[in-house]
Amino acid sequence: MSGTARPLELLLTRRAEADLLDIPVDFRQRIKADILHLTRREIPFAQLKKLRSFAPPIWQMTSGRYRILYRREGEKLLILRVVSKPDQRDLFRSFR
Repeated sequence: MSGTARPLELLLTRRAEADLLDIPVDFRQRIKADILHLTRREIPFAQLKKLRSFAPPIWQMTSGRYRILYRREGEKLLILRVVSKPDQRDLFRSFR
């Protein structure tokens, strides 16, 4: 039996898909690569942050100047949003 875990199933919200299409191609390629690494559980923990005051929990992954907001639901990875660091503050205000 192999010691490697199966990749997580990747799901994106419509808003996350729209966010990705608004991002310049060079940055988008890096973000996509980081998301694929996340599905394979290959992301260094230093790039991840559990956000407080959200139930169920929301996690943030840093990808250059962008933040990927996601939830883990069993063996599924749900990408909620992809936002630039400056836009993140306004986004969180809308959650509250």
